[in-house]
Amino acid sequence: MLLSKLTEQGWDGIRRKAPFLRPRGRYGRTPRPIDARLILNIRWLALAGQLAALLFTFFILELEIPIAGALFVIGLAAAMNVWQSRRTIITPDQPDQSFLALNLDVLQLTALLFFTGGLLNPFVVLLLAPVVVSAAILRRRETLILIGVVAACVTFVALFNYPLPWDASNIRQSGLYLVGLWLSMVLSVSFIGIYAWWLSSRARRLDEALGEAQLVLAKERQAVALGTLATAAAHRLGSPLNTITVVVHEMMREIDKTNPHYEDVLLLRTEIERCRLILAELDDYGEAGTIDVETTVPLSVLIDEICVTRLDADNLDIDISFDPRSAVPMPDARRRPEIIHALEDLLKNAVEFAESRVDVVIRCTISDVKITISDDGPGFSGLVLSRVGAPWNTSRKGRGAHRGLGIFIASTLIESLGGSILYDNGAQGGGEVNLLLPMKLFD
Repeated sequence: MLLSKLTEQGWDGIRRKAPFLRPRGRYGRTPRPIDARLILNIRWLALAGQLAALLFTFFILELEIPIAGALFVIGLAAAMNVWQSRRTIITPDQPDQSFLALNLDVLQLTALLFFTGGLLNPFVVLLLAPVVVSAAILRRRETLILIGVVAACVTFVALFNYPLPWDASNIRQSGLYLVGLWLSMVLSVSFIGIYAWWLSSRARRLDEALGEAQLVLAKERQAVALGTLATAAAHRLGSPLNTITVVVHEMMREIDKTNPHYEDVLLLRTEIERCRLILAELDDYGEAGTIDVETTVPLSVLIDEICVTRLDADNLDIDISFDPRSAVPMPDARRRPEIIHALEDLLKNAVEFAESRVDVVIRCTISDVKITISDDGPGFSGLVLSRVGAPWNTSRKGRGAHRGLGIFIASTLIESLGGSILYDNGAQGGGEVNLLLPMKLFD
């Protein structure tokens, strides 16, 4: 269900906002696999390279180019990068921002080519880079628009530009132009190859993590199906077995011990008792050995079961309470694998960072159930909160596999049920996670 939901709705997914949580905090959402900070870092490297190439051309090669205009273009791009860095911290992973940023990159590089020879500048091939990034992280419509923008810019610099002050024959003889062309091709191929490999490796790791989550959910559903089948088989076989038992008992009363068939009837009664024991075991397995999603328990009991059976928190005090201001009583919850695993991931995160205590508060309205999980640990860092819900967003670098994916998978599971999650730091310190689930899940 998790992967099918991602396939049907894409990385943007379901982004419902909780009305009474909206004034503060940051929502976890199902983001794109690449965040905007990558594009910002790439742009800083590109600007540094452009500045180095410009200064080398003007001061070392001593080519008379409009240096003031070119430096103004690079400075303007740097200012835009600083502005977008601040915007990314406030509203991270917005596709519209990435699309606008890539268009600005194309226009900035076009302006730089305008001052440095147009299409005769060997670095014109770098106009391919924004298209590669767009094809990797944006939708088809945005990529097609960007291709049109690049085509228009190439046409512009082909017709209008400041020509480089060189003698074409001398440049070719000295090999300078070939060196520039070689360098531009090496940089372009390196960027495209490394970026494509890096992107595909991140996508593979993400698919592996989501595949593991799907496998766990599938196993629990299979266990539910086996338990249901075992219970149904025990009840359906019970009636004919009772009939056979009655007939055998009648035969035992009427048959004499000297009868040659007496031992056969006795063996038949023994085997019937064995069948009874087997059916009783099947019935016990169906009732106690599996999770029945149709059986409801109070939500607080479900959370307590998760804490006892799935968490290693013997040294912590986990308090589960019901807010008396709730509009309705404590709801009953089915043991749905999505809810169980989402709560398990979030509770594990709180337990790992808590110093001595984790509090779980349940509050109900007419339409929603709010579950608040808070701890007395250091809380979320500003960097983690700026990308909350994104894959590999963690402060525990290098500690275990798939670090940073627990909250991402929990957010995806909750959103697949029509809920939402708010991540923030509590007023007294420590991390605070608020889940908002539709009341219809508990009817």
